[in-house]
Amino acid sequence: MSKNKHRSNVAPKAKAQAKNDSRQPAGQPNAPMVKKGEKKKVGRGAGRGAGPAAGRGRGASALRKKGAHVLEQVTDTVPEDGMLRHQHILKAHTDAIMAIVMAEEFIYTASRDKLLKRWKPQRNAQGRFEMMADIEVPLGEIPWCLISAGEWIFCGLGNGKIRGYSKAGREINLEGHTKRVSCLLTHEHVLISGSTDGNVRFWQLDPGSQTFVCTHTISEGISGSINCLSILDQGLWVGGTSGVSLVELATLKVALQVQPKKFVAGLLQFTGHMIVVYSDGSVCIYNALGQQTHSQPPLPAGPVMCVVGLDSGPRVLCGHAKGQVSSITLPMFQLKKCWQALERCKVQCLCCAGHDGIFLVGAENGTLQLWQRDAAHATEP
Repeated sequence: MSKNKHRSNVAPKAKAQAKNDSRQPAGQPNAPMVKKGEKKKVGRGAGRGAGPAAGRGRGASALRKKGAHVLEQVTDTVPEDGMLRHQHILKAHTDAIMAIVMAEEFIYTASRDKLLKRWKPQRNAQGRFEMMADIEVPLGEIPWCLISAGEWIFCGLGNGKIRGYSKAGREINLEGHTKRVSCLLTHEHVLISGSTDGNVRFWQLDPGSQTFVCTHTISEGISGSINCLSILDQGLWVGGTSGVSLVELATLKVALQVQPKKFVAGLLQFTGHMIVVYSDGSVCIYNALGQQTHSQPPLPAGPVMCVVGLDSGPRVLCGHAKGQVSSITLPMFQLKKCWQALERCKVQCLCCAGHDGIFLVGAENGTLQLWQRDAAHATEP
């Protein structure tokens, strides 16, 4: 299992070109959506509607709290930032989509309906990407996270187990956590798991038994449940309900408690810094030593459920509790656009393909969307 590579420089700004929304998707005409061996250009996050504001017989002022983002009509295009929705699958699952991951040839979704589904991406007759349901696997437990690692797909479950499925058809269970496994990460052939039991565990494949063994556990110095994990230089960043703990990989000891101590929605590594997005929508950026270099107040769209890095731009995408998605420019970290992707339900998870500006949105109501950003078609620089 190889360490994720992260984008180390910033793409130049594309010139604004106004186009109509019937454009062809970016990339090669017959290029696959999932590219074999493709690595992420920007770090990943870890991580989790709105019709008109004057709905259900109430005025806009009654529907929003002071300072809250006004709910807008759901849209399938965001011309200001070159965003286009390719596909909208209602009831892709019968309950919330908790995690999405892209492997070499397929897309996997895990849902609160206790199913793991595999989707085959392809282009339709109009040249747009679409996903076709392939197979589904009953998990027996609610899944909370997914990761693709070599020949394996690992799924963190609500009972504390990690379920692994290999290309060869093997199925294994990694047991150790006592509560739900909320996040998974790979680093130098090691699988790292975080749980709401407050522990971080490190797993390695035993060549003899061909099973994964827990080699180390971090149980001291981390306060609260764990939501997300990320690596920056020689530090493991652990985000949870009580802020971020910075762990030295050399000693596996907590070296620093990063302020502020509040609920972390996602972590994203970018050009030697760690972007920390909190659930209230506020953002802080730190260097590798945990020193704060930037902070900003909550985003206009409010509470954040999930965070991901998009190669096109590049951008930080934040999924919000009321169905909006915010697009933030890098490295300036300025809000470019916020739009209503879903109607009155949470953006539960986001996933970036790592190429051609493609990303997926998983909804609390089981809806699955496929989007693409094409900078050449953005109407604003």
